[in-house]
Amino acid sequence: MEKRVRYPLGQQNFRKVRESGSLYVDKTHYIPELMWTSDFIFLSRPRRFGKSLLLSTLESYFRGEKELFEGLAIYEEEKDWGRYPVLHFDMSRCNGQSAEGMRAFLFSQLKSYEQEYEIVAESNTDDVGVYFSSLIKAVSQKVGRKVVILIDEYDKGVTEIMDDPVRLEAMSIVLRAFYSQPKAMSKYVHFSMITGVTRFPNCTLFSGPNNYTDISLNENFAGICGITQQELQDNFSQGLRVLGERKGWSMEETVEELRLKYDSYRFTASHEMVYNPYSLLYVFTDNRLSNYWIKSGISKVFMKYLSDANFDLLELQDLWVNQARMEDIFRKDDNIPLLFQTGYLTIVDTRGDDLYRLAIPNGEVRSTLLEQLLPRYTGINENELPLKFHNLKEKLTHGDIDGWIRELQTIIAKIPSYLFTKPKKTEEEEDSELARISHLEATYHIIVNIIFQMLSVDARSEIAVSGGRIDMVAETLKYVYVMEFKLDGAPEEALRQIDDKGYHLSWNAEDRKVFKIGIVFSSTTRTISTWEFMEN
Repeated sequence: MEKRVRYPLGQQNFRKVRESGSLYVDKTHYIPELMWTSDFIFLSRPRRFGKSLLLSTLESYFRGEKELFEGLAIYEEEKDWGRYPVLHFDMSRCNGQSAEGMRAFLFSQLKSYEQEYEIVAESNTDDVGVYFSSLIKAVSQKVGRKVVILIDEYDKGVTEIMDDPVRLEAMSIVLRAFYSQPKAMSKYVHFSMITGVTRFPNCTLFSGPNNYTDISLNENFAGICGITQQELQDNFSQGLRVLGERKGWSMEETVEELRLKYDSYRFTASHEMVYNPYSLLYVFTDNRLSNYWIKSGISKVFMKYLSDANFDLLELQDLWVNQARMEDIFRKDDNIPLLFQTGYLTIVDTRGDDLYRLAIPNGEVRSTLLEQLLPRYTGINENELPLKFHNLKEKLTHGDIDGWIRELQTIIAKIPSYLFTKPKKTEEEEDSELARISHLEATYHIIVNIIFQMLSVDARSEIAVSGGRIDMVAETLKYVYVMEFKLDGAPEEALRQIDDKGYHLSWNAEDRKVFKIGIVFSSTTRTISTWEFMEN
């Protein structure tokens, strides 16, 4: 009988994962690359992406706990297995609400290491920086080796009070004194790594941030956190099979459903994408697809800043930014750094070395983000949304075309008119009716695409084929919907265009049913006015 895989739900301690026999996706091949890159490393990733487990793995490695690494990539490659003293600080354990609370937390952490290594540091001081530097030196001299310093969730103490300048400044004074010590005491430090959500380069908590090498956008570390497609296939074959059997899906269908729901996070210019590891572990434990990431808790700072922000949801579908904007601190007048750093936007394309296209990564994030935003956009009560989107997904899945178009019609009808406002025109376009029509049609395309993708439906717009460009194609496991949109036109005209230009021909060999659909939007009612469809 096949041994049942044990998934390490919520487990962030490497030793416990290995000793319990739980599944561990091997990331140890990154360790030599980290060491080669720099002695001081910074990494930013969204919450629950494996940062804590990564640091715990490094702690066991530097402590020389070789037995825990048997069978992993580093086991045969490492020849030294030297034992270094490790100072590991998990900042998420502090409530992070006041400078006094943070100072007390840090003093207790430093005191515990003073006791562990049986040393006497400069603890008779109110300055946490003096205490920390004294501890680093004393531990190194006592053990006879340089110290390893690991700091997890470094920004926990500031993100939730960023809108309170007085508390923020008091907190910054405490943390700046603490975080500046690894650099100041570098002669006693073998290696240091800091992780968090907020991007480090523009954070004022560090004196001399150039001392840390920021690998957040480094292509060599694209998959250091998260689960790659290859890692999914190599480590989760049992889970994929069991999930597929429960859902009645083939292996290919199971992988595709997971990809649409949880994959496509891309943190660097590299094309390597990763799944959300937290959600995957719960999927294979529960054998169902749900929005696990959001259920684990929305960041207070995220909701605080997002609720006050004014931005165009449509902008998130085709957003080009430079690196500086992605790395900026959270500001109410620009939510893009917040959305990118917290994982609600991801890289989907690049141009040159400093231009990135961002978009919502997958179905889980779309559901999460839009459930927070769509009540404001559509006027639909937030309690109505789950049922409306459930009905829409059910009818799409079962080929009820009239049903899902009617659901779509009611949702679009409640979107406020300002989203359809004609954009500012150039002088040449000042009186151009064509420009108005073009803008309205593009707006409808984007809105329908957003809604479909939120449902984890594979929907693509403006698909180039030999006969031209298809307005939209939406695919489910059993159906392919080839759509042509018209503004104030006739659905028969749209269907004729699909036939004349052969938009449907790419799917002729499919086992799935292919439907050609002509949808007409009204510029006056600003929703779907009529439609026609026929099976290919």
